[in-house]
Amino acid sequence: MYYVGVDIGGKNVKMGIVDDFGKILSSMTYKTLPERGYDAILLEIIANINNLCEEAGLYMDDISGIGIGVPGICNSRVGLVMSCSNLNWKGVELANDIKNLTNKPCKVCNDANCAALGEQRFGSGRNYKNLVFITLGTGIGSGIIIDGKLFEGLGCAGAEAGHMGICVDGLQCDCGNKGCWESYASSSAFVRQTKEAVQKNPDSILAEVCKDGISGKSAFIAAKQGDKTAKKLIEKYIDYVTYGLIGLTNILHPQAFIVGGGIANEGAPLILPVKKKLNEYIDNNGFYPYVDVVGAKLGNNAGFLGAAALVM
Repeated sequence: MYYVGVDIGGKNVKMGIVDDFGKILSSMTYKTLPERGYDAILLEIIANINNLCEEAGLYMDDISGIGIGVPGICNSRVGLVMSCSNLNWKGVELANDIKNLTNKPCKVCNDANCAALGEQRFGSGRNYKNLVFITLGTGIGSGIIIDGKLFEGLGCAGAEAGHMGICVDGLQCDCGNKGCWESYASSSAFVRQTKEAVQKNPDSILAEVCKDGISGKSAFIAAKQGDKTAKKLIEKYIDYVTYGLIGLTNILHPQAFIVGGGIANEGAPLILPVKKKLNEYIDNNGFYPYVDVVGAKLGNNAGFLGAAALVM
Protein backbone atom coordinates (compact mmCIF):
# COMPACT_ATOMS: atom_id res chain seq x y z
CA MET A 1 0.00 0.00 0.00
CA TYR A 2 1.19 3.52 -0.76
CA TYR A 3 0.67 6.79 1.10
CA VAL A 4 1.41 10.46 0.52
CA GLY A 5 3.02 12.48 3.29
CA VAL A 6 3.16 16.29 3.11
CA ASP A 7 5.17 18.51 5.47
CA ILE A 8 4.13 22.14 5.02
CA GLY A 9 6.61 24.66 6.41
CA GLY A 10 6.66 28.41 6.37
CA LYS A 11 9.47 28.36 3.78
CA ASN A 12 9.30 24.96 2.10
CA VAL A 13 6.90 22.11 1.43
CA LYS A 14 8.42 18.63 1.61
CA MET A 15 6.38 15.71 0.36
CA GLY A 16 6.76 12.13 -0.74
CA ILE A 17 5.12 8.80 -1.54
CA VAL A 18 6.05 6.00 0.87
CA ASP A 19 5.11 2.37 1.39
CA ASP A 20 4.13 0.53 4.59
CA PHE A 21 7.79 0.15 5.57
CA GLY A 22 8.68 3.82 5.16
CA LYS A 23 10.50 3.34 1.87
CA ILE A 24 10.38 6.58 -0.12
CA LEU A 25 9.35 5.95 -3.73
CA SER A 26 9.45 9.58 -4.82
CA SER A 27 9.80 12.94 -3.07
CA MET A 28 10.20 16.65 -3.69
CA THR A 29 10.79 19.95 -1.93
CA TYR A 30 9.57 23.32 -3.18
CA LYS A 31 8.96 26.84 -1.89
CA THR A 32 5.76 27.38 0.09
CA LEU A 33 5.33 31.06 -0.82
CA PRO A 34 2.57 31.58 1.78
CA GLU A 35 1.77 35.04 0.43
CA ARG A 36 -0.03 33.29 -2.46
CA GLY A 37 -2.83 32.30 -0.12
CA TYR A 38 -4.46 29.05 0.91
CA ASP A 39 -6.13 28.09 -2.38
CA ALA A 40 -2.91 28.34 -4.42
CA ILE A 41 -0.98 26.23 -1.90
CA LEU A 42 -3.77 23.65 -1.78
CA LEU A 43 -3.99 23.27 -5.56
CA GLU A 44 -0.21 23.00 -5.88
CA ILE A 45 -0.18 20.16 -3.33
CA ILE A 46 -2.74 18.28 -5.41
CA ALA A 47 -0.79 18.89 -8.62
CA ASN A 48 2.45 17.69 -7.02
CA ILE A 49 0.82 14.56 -5.63
CA ASN A 50 0.01 13.69 -9.23
CA ASN A 51 3.58 14.54 -10.25
CA LEU A 52 4.97 12.25 -7.54
CA CYS A 53 2.66 9.44 -8.64
CA GLU A 54 3.90 9.77 -12.20
CA GLU A 55 7.52 9.76 -11.04
CA ALA A 56 6.93 6.62 -8.95
CA GLY A 57 5.05 4.85 -11.73
CA LEU A 58 1.77 4.96 -9.79
CA TYR A 59 -1.73 6.29 -10.30
CA MET A 60 -3.84 8.23 -7.84
CA ASP A 61 -5.95 5.08 -7.46
CA ASP A 62 -2.87 3.38 -5.95
CA ILE A 63 -2.73 5.89 -3.07
CA SER A 64 -4.42 4.71 0.14
CA GLY A 65 -4.36 8.00 2.01
CA ILE A 66 -2.80 11.44 2.43
CA GLY A 67 -1.30 12.82 5.65
CA ILE A 68 -0.30 16.43 6.16
CA GLY A 69 1.81 18.14 8.83
CA VAL A 70 1.26 21.85 9.48
CA PRO A 71 3.31 24.21 11.71
CA GLY A 72 0.39 25.35 13.80
CA ILE A 73 -2.47 24.36 16.06
CA CYS A 74 -4.48 21.57 14.46
CA ASN A 75 -7.52 19.60 15.56
CA SER A 76 -6.39 16.30 14.10
CA ARG A 77 -9.67 14.61 14.94
CA VAL A 78 -11.55 16.69 12.37
CA GLY A 79 -8.64 17.76 10.15
CA LEU A 80 -8.98 21.46 11.00
CA VAL A 81 -6.07 23.90 11.03
CA MET A 82 -7.22 26.22 13.79
CA SER A 83 -4.30 28.62 13.62
CA CYS A 84 -1.04 28.76 11.67
CA SER A 85 0.73 32.12 11.82
CA ASN A 86 3.55 31.05 9.45
CA LEU A 87 1.01 30.48 6.69
CA ASN A 88 -1.59 33.04 7.84
CA TRP A 89 -4.22 30.29 8.04
CA LYS A 90 -7.07 30.32 10.53
CA GLY A 91 -9.98 27.87 10.68
CA VAL A 92 -8.94 26.03 7.51
CA GLU A 93 -10.66 22.68 6.83
CA LEU A 94 -7.58 21.26 5.14
CA ALA A 95 -8.34 17.53 5.48
CA ASN A 96 -11.84 17.94 4.12
CA ASP A 97 -10.63 20.04 1.18
CA ILE A 98 -7.93 17.49 0.27
CA LYS A 99 -10.44 14.66 0.54
CA ASN A 100 -12.94 16.44 -1.72
CA LEU A 101 -10.27 17.13 -4.36
CA THR A 102 -8.67 13.66 -4.35
CA ASN A 103 -11.39 11.34 -3.03
CA LYS A 104 -8.75 9.97 -0.63
CA PRO A 105 -8.77 9.77 3.19
CA CYS A 106 -6.77 12.63 4.67
CA LYS A 107 -5.39 13.32 8.15
CA VAL A 108 -3.88 16.61 9.35
CA CYS A 109 -1.68 17.11 12.39
CA ASN A 110 0.88 19.47 13.91
CA ASP A 111 4.25 19.12 12.14
CA ALA A 112 6.25 18.30 15.30
CA ASN A 113 3.77 15.53 16.14
CA CYS A 114 4.21 14.17 12.63
CA ALA A 115 7.99 14.19 13.01
CA ALA A 116 7.65 12.34 16.33
CA LEU A 117 5.47 9.71 14.69
CA GLY A 118 7.91 9.41 11.79
CA GLU A 119 10.87 8.79 14.10
CA GLN A 120 8.87 6.30 16.18
CA ARG A 121 7.65 4.38 13.14
CA PHE A 122 10.68 4.49 10.87
CA GLY A 123 13.61 6.15 12.64
CA SER A 124 15.50 6.19 15.93
CA GLY A 125 12.37 5.42 17.95
CA ARG A 126 11.48 2.10 16.33
CA ASN A 127 12.37 0.15 19.48
CA TYR A 128 10.28 2.33 21.79
CA LYS A 129 6.53 2.55 22.34
CA ASN A 130 6.85 5.47 24.76
CA LEU A 131 9.02 8.39 23.70
CA VAL A 132 9.25 12.14 23.47
CA PHE A 133 10.60 13.72 20.30
CA ILE A 134 12.38 17.04 20.77
CA THR A 135 13.65 19.24 17.95
CA LEU A 136 16.13 21.97 18.87
CA GLY A 137 15.49 24.52 16.16
CA THR A 138 14.48 28.18 15.98
CA GLY A 139 12.16 27.18 18.80
CA ILE A 140 11.70 23.81 20.47
CA GLY A 141 9.22 21.48 18.81
CA SER A 142 8.02 18.33 20.53
CA GLY A 143 5.82 15.31 20.09
CA ILE A 144 4.77 12.68 22.61
CA ILE A 145 4.16 9.02 21.82
CA ILE A 146 2.43 6.90 24.49
CA ASP A 147 1.86 3.19 23.85
CA GLY A 148 2.70 3.75 20.20
CA LYS A 149 0.12 6.51 19.74
CA LEU A 150 0.35 10.28 19.56
CA PHE A 151 -0.67 12.15 22.68
CA GLU A 152 -2.08 15.56 21.78
CA GLY A 153 -3.97 16.71 24.87
CA LEU A 154 -7.26 18.57 25.15
CA GLY A 155 -8.28 20.05 21.81
CA CYS A 156 -5.02 18.71 20.33
CA ALA A 157 -3.28 21.69 21.96
CA GLY A 158 -0.82 19.74 24.14
CA ALA A 159 2.72 18.42 23.67
CA GLU A 160 4.18 21.94 23.45
CA ALA A 161 7.23 21.24 25.60
CA GLY A 162 9.11 24.25 24.25
CA HIS A 163 6.75 26.53 26.15
CA MET A 164 7.14 24.68 29.42
CA GLY A 165 8.15 27.29 31.98
CA ILE A 166 11.56 26.64 33.54
CA CYS A 167 12.26 30.08 35.05
CA VAL A 168 9.78 32.41 36.76
CA ASP A 169 10.07 35.91 35.25
CA GLY A 170 12.80 34.60 32.97
CA LEU A 171 13.70 35.56 29.43
CA GLN A 172 10.99 36.87 27.13
CA CYS A 173 9.69 34.24 24.71
CA ASP A 174 8.18 34.91 21.28
CA CYS A 175 4.95 33.31 22.53
CA GLY A 176 4.43 36.30 24.85
CA ASN A 177 5.32 34.56 28.10
CA LYS A 178 8.57 34.56 30.07
CA GLY A 179 10.91 31.76 31.09
CA CYS A 180 9.95 29.21 28.41
CA TRP A 181 12.35 26.31 27.86
CA GLU A 182 12.93 27.27 24.22
CA SER A 183 14.21 30.69 25.31
CA TYR A 184 17.17 28.85 26.85
CA ALA A 185 17.62 25.58 24.94
CA SER A 186 16.60 26.21 21.31
CA SER A 187 19.29 26.58 18.66
CA SER A 188 18.45 30.27 18.33
CA ALA A 189 18.95 30.64 22.10
CA PHE A 190 22.34 28.94 21.77
CA VAL A 191 23.32 31.33 18.99
CA ARG A 192 22.36 34.24 21.26
CA GLN A 193 24.39 32.73 24.11
CA THR A 194 27.36 32.29 21.75
CA LYS A 195 27.15 35.93 20.69
CA GLU A 196 27.14 37.05 24.32
CA ALA A 197 30.16 34.84 25.07
CA VAL A 198 32.07 36.33 22.13
CA GLN A 199 31.34 39.87 23.35
CA LYS A 200 32.68 38.99 26.80
CA ASN A 201 35.70 37.08 25.45
CA PRO A 202 36.89 38.92 22.31
CA ASP A 203 40.34 37.29 22.42
CA SER A 204 39.05 33.70 22.56
CA ILE A 205 39.27 31.05 19.87
CA LEU A 206 35.48 31.19 19.83
CA ALA A 207 35.61 34.86 18.81
CA GLU A 208 37.99 33.98 15.99
CA VAL A 209 35.70 31.18 14.77
CA CYS A 210 32.71 33.57 14.85
CA LYS A 211 34.33 36.48 13.03
CA ASP A 212 32.59 35.55 9.76
CA GLY A 213 29.26 34.71 11.41
CA ILE A 214 27.74 32.82 14.31
CA SER A 215 25.82 29.56 14.08
CA GLY A 216 24.88 26.68 16.35
CA LYS A 217 28.09 24.93 15.23
CA SER A 218 30.48 27.74 16.18
CA ALA A 219 30.99 26.78 19.83
CA PHE A 220 31.50 23.11 18.96
CA ILE A 221 34.14 24.03 16.36
CA ALA A 222 35.98 26.19 18.90
CA ALA A 223 35.67 23.55 21.62
CA LYS A 224 37.38 20.99 19.37
CA GLN A 225 40.29 23.42 19.22
CA GLY A 226 40.48 23.44 23.00
CA ASP A 227 38.79 26.78 23.66
CA LYS A 228 37.75 27.07 27.32
CA THR A 229 35.11 29.73 26.60
CA ALA A 230 33.39 27.46 24.09
CA LYS A 231 33.57 24.45 26.41
CA LYS A 232 31.99 26.40 29.26
CA LEU A 233 29.29 27.71 26.90
CA ILE A 234 28.43 24.20 25.69
CA GLU A 235 28.31 22.85 29.25
CA LYS A 236 25.79 25.54 30.21
CA TYR A 237 23.70 24.86 27.12
CA ILE A 238 23.70 21.14 27.91
CA ASP A 239 22.41 22.02 31.39
CA TYR A 240 19.52 23.96 29.81
CA VAL A 241 18.62 21.08 27.49
CA THR A 242 18.84 18.53 30.30
CA TYR A 243 16.77 20.64 32.69
CA GLY A 244 13.80 20.50 30.33
CA LEU A 245 14.19 16.75 29.83
CA ILE A 246 14.25 16.27 33.61
CA GLY A 247 10.88 18.00 33.90
CA LEU A 248 9.40 15.85 31.13
CA THR A 249 10.85 12.71 32.71
CA ASN A 250 9.31 13.52 36.09
CA ILE A 251 5.89 13.74 34.39
CA LEU A 252 6.08 11.08 31.66
CA HIS A 253 9.20 8.97 32.27
CA PRO A 254 9.39 7.79 28.65
CA GLN A 255 11.65 5.03 27.42
CA ALA A 256 13.59 7.53 25.33
CA PHE A 257 14.01 11.08 24.14
CA ILE A 258 14.67 11.42 20.42
CA VAL A 259 16.55 14.68 19.81
CA GLY A 260 16.56 16.33 16.41
CA GLY A 261 17.25 19.73 14.88
CA GLY A 262 20.45 21.28 13.57
CA ILE A 263 22.33 21.25 16.87
CA ALA A 264 21.52 17.55 17.38
CA ASN A 265 23.65 16.88 14.28
CA GLU A 266 26.66 17.50 16.54
CA GLY A 267 25.95 13.99 17.80
CA ALA A 268 27.90 12.54 20.73
CA PRO A 269 29.34 15.84 22.10
CA LEU A 270 25.75 16.93 22.78
CA ILE A 271 23.77 13.71 23.18
CA LEU A 272 26.08 11.77 25.51
CA PRO A 273 26.48 14.51 28.20
CA VAL A 274 22.72 15.16 28.15
CA LYS A 275 22.04 11.44 28.61
CA LYS A 276 24.55 11.21 31.46
CA LYS A 277 23.25 14.27 33.32
CA LEU A 278 19.62 13.23 32.89
CA ASN A 279 20.11 9.74 34.26
CA GLU A 280 22.33 10.91 37.12
CA TYR A 281 19.53 13.24 38.19
CA ILE A 282 16.69 10.70 38.01
CA ASP A 283 18.67 7.72 39.33
CA ASN A 284 17.26 7.85 42.89
CA ASN A 285 19.58 5.06 44.07
CA GLY A 286 18.65 2.86 41.13
CA PHE A 287 14.93 2.92 41.81
CA TYR A 288 13.79 4.71 38.65
CA PRO A 289 14.33 3.11 35.22
CA TYR A 290 16.98 4.41 32.83
CA VAL A 291 15.89 6.80 30.07
CA ASP A 292 17.67 6.67 26.73
CA VAL A 293 18.59 9.79 24.76
CA VAL A 294 19.34 9.31 21.06
CA GLY A 295 19.74 11.50 18.03
CA ALA A 296 16.99 11.64 15.42
CA LYS A 297 17.67 9.64 12.27
CA LEU A 298 15.29 10.80 9.55
CA GLY A 299 16.39 14.43 9.24
CA ASN A 300 14.21 16.55 6.96
CA ASN A 301 12.20 13.49 5.91
CA ALA A 302 10.75 12.90 9.40
CA GLY A 303 7.84 15.29 8.85
CA PHE A 304 6.40 13.82 5.67
CA LEU A 305 7.15 10.23 6.73
CA GLY A 306 5.24 10.85 9.96
CA ALA A 307 2.45 12.56 8.05
CA ALA A 308 2.12 9.47 5.86
CA ALA A 309 2.04 7.33 9.01
CA LEU A 310 -1.04 9.28 10.16
CA VAL A 311 -3.12 7.45 7.56
CA MET A 312 -1.44 4.04 7.80
